Amino acid sequence: MHISEGVLSAPVLIGGGIICAGFTAIGLRNMKNEEIPKVSILTATFFVASLIHIPLGPSSVHLILNGLIGLFLGLRIFPALLVALFFQAILFQFGGLTVLGVNTVNMALPGLLMYYICKPMIKAENRALNLAGGFIAGAGAVFGAGILVALALYLSEKGFASAAKVILLAHIPIMIIEGIITAIAVSFIKRIKPEILLLVFIIPLISSSGFCHRVNIFCYVNGDKIDCSAKFTPGGPVKNGEIIVKSVQTGELLLKTKTDQKGHVSFRIPQKALKNNWDLKIICNAEMGHKNFWIIKADEIASAKQIEETSQAQKTVSSPAETKGISKKELEAIISKVMAQQLAPIKRDLAELKEPKITSRDVIAGLGYIFGIAGIAMYLLQKRSS
Repeated sequence: MHISEGVLSAPVLIGGGIICAGFTAIGLRNMKNEEIPKVSILTATFFVASLIHIPLGPSSVHLILNGLIGLFLGLRIFPALLVALFFQAILFQFGGLTVLGVNTVNMALPGLLMYYICKPMIKAENRALNLAGGFIAGAGAVFGAGILVALALYLSEKGFASAAKVILLAHIPIMIIEGIITAIAVSFIKRIKPEILLLVFIIPLISSSGFCHRVNIFCYVNGDKIDCSAKFTPGGPVKNGEIIVKSVQTGELLLKTKTDQKGHVSFRIPQKALKNNWDLKIICNAEMGHKNFWIIKADEIASAKQIEETSQAQKTVSSPAETKGISKKELEAIISKVMAQQLAPIKRDLAELKEPKITSRDVIAGLGYIFGIAGIAMYLLQKRSS
């Protein structure tokens, strides 16, 4: 559900930032000293829960729990999710700092709406009504988040309309799962202390075998073509992912294509890149705003240019009898092509090794930051009141 940097337009980013700042200020103003521990625990819950990755076809979706958090915090959901998303951005590169406001609004606003819609049902003494209110809050908040993400993408570029539909469809299973989780949580919370329930709920999330997702793309020059492979790390291939090829020097769009069912794509090197000796930036746009890119340097493309010139020279030869042998230039081109093919798997493995992997140490560090901020806030507020 995180939208990556470089996807949204400036007006959408500015608008999201202003809305987030306004609601966050209101949430902080309404937060009492004794509520800080509860807010910090729910912030940590969201921080960990959104790291739980559920494979879904070629892509993946993750738990959000914005409905459950919205029921507990109301307006305070904005500062809570803002802190969690901030640490996810700086620790794991999920989303980014420039899209922090939009991502916070996308996830917090539906949770706030569910708070006002479902709170009367939760407060009722009827257990069936409690369960129904919990399910509506959990499922409705995810649906609302999907709508806002799709709207942000569509307002940034009309071409994201198809991606917006995919986002909504992909989160239908998550709506059902979160509705059930929220309904069960509400049922228990009606009978036991919230502090105990939340601690019990966080522990299985940390110990579960979930894993995080990001897009990894690898490209290399293969003759007069460029071969690319894109996949979710960890996870499966990026199927039907949009591939955009641009000039690094000018930013000019040179090519658009899509990956196949195995996450692979092959295309001819654009003539403009060959002619102008440009570096190429190859961007992979996957579902739900996830993206990454690979840079092909001009000197890598130069070997392809030599192969093309060699093939053109061979076409001018009228018969085999006129061919006197392989020239030095032809031999270098052949060797370059063979070496590129042989070294490609090694380069791909090295690129994957460079990808930062999330460890339990990173998760614990993030939780420590969240609780640390809560402790500092409590100390300052206590000192001020005394």
